[in-house]
Order: sequence, then structure tokens, then C-alpha cells
Amino acid sequence: MSNQLFETIQQLNLAPLLNRGVFGIEKEGQRIDGQGRLSALAHPDILGDRQFHPYIGTDFAETQTEIVSDQFDNTIEVEQQLSALEQVLQASLPDCDYLWPLSMPPVLPTDETQIPLAHFTKDVQDYREYLAKRYGRRLQMVSGIHYNFSLDSTLLARLYGEYYHDQYAQLSDFSDALYLQLAQNYQQYRFVLTYLFGASPIAEAGFLKAGQSAPDHPVRSLRASQLFGYTNHTAKIDFESVSAYVTSMQTAIQAGQLISEREFYGSVRLRSHSLASLATTGIDYLEFRGFDLNPYAITGMTQKQLDFLHLFFTYLLALPKQAGTLSERLQQGQAVNEQIALENPNQPSSQQVILVQIMADLHQFILDYHFEPRFLAAWNVMNQQVLDYQLTTSYQLAQAIQNHSLTAFGLKQAQSMKQALLAKPYQLQGYTDMELSTQMLMFDAFQKGLHVAVLDRADQFVELTYQKHHELVKNGNMTSLDQLVSLPLVDNKVVTKILLANHGMRVPAGAEYTDVETAVADYQVAFGQRALVVKPKSSNMGAGITTFVTRPTEADFKQAFQLAQAYDSRVLVEEYIAGSEYRFLVMDQKVQAVLERVPANVVADGRLTIEQLVAKKNDNPLRGEEHLTPLQNIRLGEREQLILKQQGYQVTDIPARGSQIFLLQNSNISNGGDSVDVTDEVDPSYFAIAEQAAKVLNLNIAGIDIIMPNLYQAYNPEHPEMAVVLEANYNPAMLIHLFPMMGKRRRVTKKVLELLFPEM
Repeated sequence: MSNQLFETIQQLNLAPLLNRGVFGIEKEGQRIDGQGRLSALAHPDILGDRQFHPYIGTDFAETQTEIVSDQFDNTIEVEQQLSALEQVLQASLPDCDYLWPLSMPPVLPTDETQIPLAHFTKDVQDYREYLAKRYGRRLQMVSGIHYNFSLDSTLLARLYGEYYHDQYAQLSDFSDALYLQLAQNYQQYRFVLTYLFGASPIAEAGFLKAGQSAPDHPVRSLRASQLFGYTNHTAKIDFESVSAYVTSMQTAIQAGQLISEREFYGSVRLRSHSLASLATTGIDYLEFRGFDLNPYAITGMTQKQLDFLHLFFTYLLALPKQAGTLSERLQQGQAVNEQIALENPNQPSSQQVILVQIMADLHQFILDYHFEPRFLAAWNVMNQQVLDYQLTTSYQLAQAIQNHSLTAFGLKQAQSMKQALLAKPYQLQGYTDMELSTQMLMFDAFQKGLHVAVLDRADQFVELTYQKHHELVKNGNMTSLDQLVSLPLVDNKVVTKILLANHGMRVPAGAEYTDVETAVADYQVAFGQRALVVKPKSSNMGAGITTFVTRPTEADFKQAFQLAQAYDSRVLVEEYIAGSEYRFLVMDQKVQAVLERVPANVVADGRLTIEQLVAKKNDNPLRGEEHLTPLQNIRLGEREQLILKQQGYQVTDIPARGSQIFLLQNSNISNGGDSVDVTDEVDPSYFAIAEQAAKVLNLNIAGIDIIMPNLYQAYNPEHPEMAVVLEANYNPAMLIHLFPMMGKRRRVTKKVLELLFPEM
């Protein structure tokens, strides 16, 4: 059927659908300590209840972690989520714990009963006790990657509806035939992947059973071999048909060869909700189980490996049926796989000729069916490994062996991977293109055990789910908790000021303008000698705001007005309020964090120019561009040079040592300002003002900006100038509280989750 199948795909112009499918990954790994031995610590409590956690749990042993991805229609999103989950897991471990990067376990206790079984429900615990008795605990400590795959549903439906409906009674019969062919061919040609992906060349001392001898040389993959890997030596499962598979599985269970279908350790499983549903509704997807962890990939498998597997599985469907019975073909495939698995990786493969031929056929397959460029890129990497065995992972690992052990290599890799993942804790790997507060909310949601679905990356829309409770979140903190009217209300700074003033709060005096002429006229007669702030009526992150701490010249005033109009045709001119500016983060009408926001500035050393001082301060790893870091680089644009001019400076000047030079007067962190957590220092009397402002504006999550001359002095209602409310924000940047430049970090994203999911 395969040749006809792909001819039909060409005729119906369905080749683009070959680039799609449904993919999911299960990744196991061992927790180790700083000496490369199994960790003595329990699974981290911060990861919550592993019975309900959708992503991170434990497998056989308490030290054996398991990461399970969602299902995606492309491998790119799988890799992105795996990267994020790996980071969450690593960040949740104590500093002294690491993740062993190899499939074969580290050095295990001499007494294998000292390997602790994972703490779980009684039925799962009983099953693991059964496995320990039947196979031994050491074998169960071998870890790897399970790759779940199904064909694109549109491809299957179109093929069945337009061509194969006469040959099969229903769609499930047609898809079953394809999946069976794929499963059969995979077992016959699995040796290609064992050569390419093999990464378990040796076992550590004491791993093998008494009387079992290891090869006298490193191999490509102990785990993929029948002799040393997972094997059901007595159970014979039939892949001739779905019914034969189910019947043979039931027979093995009844004979005591398997306790259930989950004990079947074949290289591929036919998967449905259960063995019973497999017999009635057919195959949902295939689970491919024979892959070693790639110790050079943080997620255990690179993007190119994921793509190559997708390509290879699709290619297997195009292969013509070989001569001989299915049993004979599978036995032959197993024999070749065993040969390659136990080959010395320091030499070319005995199957070099057939490997080269298969890769050549794959290349033509890519061209014939116009696969996306990423598949050709993946093929190129794998083809180089076929042409040069020294590029394979198994060869590289063979070179890393010291004293018949990979402990030194494994520990070094484990430490390096953890360090790389935690180097930028303000970013979530796989989602670094998203807004930072959203990334941190997702991190906390993954860690807490919520299901996380990114609905729109560009628009920062995320869906969070716990059991049947769904919540939508935009930009990290815009939720169903806030009223619809609050968003346009807070956007309108004039109405916001009116409301706050009507409730007895002090706000800056000012006026709104749409043309510069009227504003200039008022500037000349109405504003006197007062300091001014000129800003767009609607703007975010301090964009378009110019602050004059002394009366500006008319020319400077006009320039500031034009800068503001670049963001909004309506411009506010307000009095400048002296004092330090503080951001109060209010959630559920309670202040959670307070941040002092210091305008962009440099402190002179008497040697460097202002321009050089700015460049030096921007070298801070917490500073960057486009809001991809907690702090933003200081700029030296038109607005900044205008502020310098007011102070009598140019960018090429060398100020006196110790003098603080401000580049801006508005204190937005997003414009290069500094952030200092002062939550524990602010007199509590100011909390009530921020909480009242959020209540007046009906904001459940709000950033309230207040000018205060002295944060330590209790507020006196008879002196309202002690606390002037500048504005409110319905989408406050939570990251500035998570990673302040100075002071205590406040994990305020967790509070958002607590508000949305109180039942957790």
C-alpha cells in the first residue's frame, strides 16, 4: 500500500501535511548529588503533588524524575516546552542536586534495596515493588526518551475520504493499517536510529547482574540492546494486526508473563486510552521507546533529532513491503539492531553500506515531497554522522570514558547544564520572545502543576488550567478578576486623576492639550515658574514623557510637547512633584510589594565621560534591550540630551567624582531607571493610599505610582502633599519586583496564581 499511498498524497496535493503530525515527549532522568551519586533528598516539595502534576513527576525511583510534554502539532513547540520544563525542574532542585544527563544510571548503591522507590499511591507502589522483584532495581534505573507520534488528522481524513474509503470500512481501520505498517517497519529499521542516537557505551561498576559480563569495549547503546536493555524475554507480542496485538498482550498477561500492558518493554507500543479501547476504537498514536538521552542536549534530545525522527517515521511509511513473513522481518531487524547496538563506536559500523543507502533514499524522499527546510537541515546533521562515525554521540562518549567510568563526564555535564539553565532566572527557556512577566507567571504555573497553554505568543495570551477550572491571562496579570471598564479608565489619565481627587487623594495639577499653540500660551501665562512634566495622555513604560525640574525654555517645552505627540495626539502638561517615586503593587486590594524607582542616572568617577559612564552601567547583565531583561539600557537620545542640557552637561563631559547625573527625570524602569525594593521599609500608612486607589479604580491587580518625600515618616492627612498619586497601571510590570536591582526579590507572580486558583 505504501507506494500507492504516497502516489495518492502527490495526486491530492497533500504533501505539505507530511510536515505536520502530533508529537509528545516523555523524558526520564536521575537526580544526583555533587559527587555524582544518587541524591539522598526527596522529590522537591515545591513541585507540588506528583499525583496531579501534569508535567513533572517521578518514575520508578524517588530519584528518577520524569518530564512529560503536552501534545503539539510540531516538534518546535515540543522542544520549547521541554526547555521550559527542564529549567523549572532544575530551578526547583536544591543547589546540591543535579540531573544526570546519561541514560545508563550513575554508580548505584552496592545493595540495590537502598535504591528508594518513588513515593506514590499504593497501587503504583505495589507495581514498582513487582518490577523490582522481577527485573531488579538497577535495570529500572535506566532512563531515556519516549517519543509519541501520530499522523496529521487532516491528512488521514483526506486520504480516507477521497481514496481509501472503498478499501476500509471506517477511518480508524485505515489509520490502523498505516500505524501498523509504521510500527512494523520501525522494528525492522530501528538500527538506523540506534547508530545515530546511541549514547550508552558502558555501565558503571556494579550495574550488571551477577554472572553478566559487559562487552570488553564501549558500545553504541547498551540500553538499545536485547542483552543489556529492557526486554520481555518471555512475552511475544504480535504486530500483524491490532486484534493480534491485543490478543497476544492479553495472553501474555493471563500467562503471568506481563502484569499489564504497561510492562511491555518493546521498542514501540500501539497506544490508545486502554487495551480495551485499542481493540474497539483503534490506535491513537505510537509510542517509540528506544532512545538514549543525548548528554549534550539540555532536554535530552536536540531539535534536529526531533525533526529527524519525524522525517524518518514518515519515510518508513513509504517503504515497500519486504520479502518474508512479518516474524522473519522483525527477527532480522532485531538481529541487525543488536549488532549495531553492541558495536564498538570507535570503528565504522558493519552496516555502513546500508546506512549510507538509507540516508541517500531519505534525501531523495525530502526532495520528492518538498519537506520544509528544517528537515533537510536535520538530515544533513545525521548524514554527516553516517559518513563519519567520529561525529556520533557514542564515539564522543567513548572518548570521554575515564577509568572505565563516565562519572566525571556526567557530573561535569550535569553541573554545566544546570548553570546554563539558571544563568538568566528572569527568562523562561523556550519562551524568551514573550513578555518577561508572562514568562515568570508561566514558570510558576509549570512549577505549581497548572496546565499551561500559550494561545497567542505575540499577544501574550495564556490559558491556565487546574482540573476543570480554566483561566485566561494576558501580559502576566490581566485576568478575569478585573472589570472591563477599569482598563480604558486607567488608560485615561485625566479621568483617573479626577476620580482619585474626588476620593480625597492628592494628584498633580495640570491640563490636557491637542495643539502646541494653546499649550505654549498657557505655558507663558498659567504655569509661571513651576517645574513641569509633559507626557502623552495614553502611554506605557514612560514613553514620550519629559520632566523639567526647573522651568524650561519655550523651545525645550515645544520639543517635549512634540515628543509626547509622537505617542498620543493628546498631551498632558502637569506640575512636577518633587520627591522619590514609588511603585506600589496591589493585588486583591492588598499591597504586595513596593519599589523605589530611581530615574536613569550615572555616578561620576572623575575619569570617564557621561557617554562612557552610561556604557559601563549598561554592561550589567540585568540590563538589555527590548524589555528582555529586568532592567533596560540607559539611552542617550534626544530626550536624555535635553535633560543633560538643563543640568549644564553634554555627553562628552567628565563630571566631578561622586556627582550623580540624571539622564531622565521620570523614573520608569523601562527607560533605564534603577529599581530598589523597599517593601519592608515604607511606613504602612502609605499602603492604605495605594489600596484605596486600586479600590476606587476597581483594579484587582494594579500598579499605583506615588511620590513621597519621606517613606519612613507616617502619612499625615492634613498634609496631602506627603503622598501624591501620579497614576495607576492595570498591567504593572511584575518583573521589576521579581528582580530588583537592589533589595529583596518578591515572587508576586505566585500571588496571581493564588488569586486565580484559590482551590490549590
